[in-house]
Amino acid sequence: MKLATPKPRSSVSIDMVPMINFAFLLLIFVILVGAIAAPDALPVNPPRSNASAQQQPDPDTVVIDASGRVAFEGQIVEPDELLLKAQSWQAGAGDQALIVKADAEAQAERVVVILEVLRAAGVIRVQLLTTQRGGG
Repeated sequence: MKLATPKPRSSVSIDMVPMINFAFLLLIFVILVGAIAAPDALPVNPPRSNASAQQQPDPDTVVIDASGRVAFEGQIVEPDELLLKAQSWQAGAGDQALIVKADAEAQAERVVVILEVLRAAGVIRVQLLTTQRGGG
């Protein structure tokens, strides 16, 4: 009885180049997307709310930190500067809302003063940015 001699198997190799290319493209994408979003001029921790809709902040944001400092369009400003900048912003904004992002630890009186400055500047629509509360 003759038995067939086993043929030598050819080694199977997986080409890793496409996977490496994909990994680098993914890394580049993450780096670019992360660099697009500019950080706030002042670090803030917004207060929490029960609202279900998440609003995305845009460049037209007034930021108030815990110590009461104010930033508008990425620059720290004083209330009189904010009045002038908000007036020029409102002239070109039309019906667009100006977002106020205040730290949860900021004094309410300071936030009210800034809102009054915005009203004096003629800003028509203002939205106070909050973060959604956890369940419970």
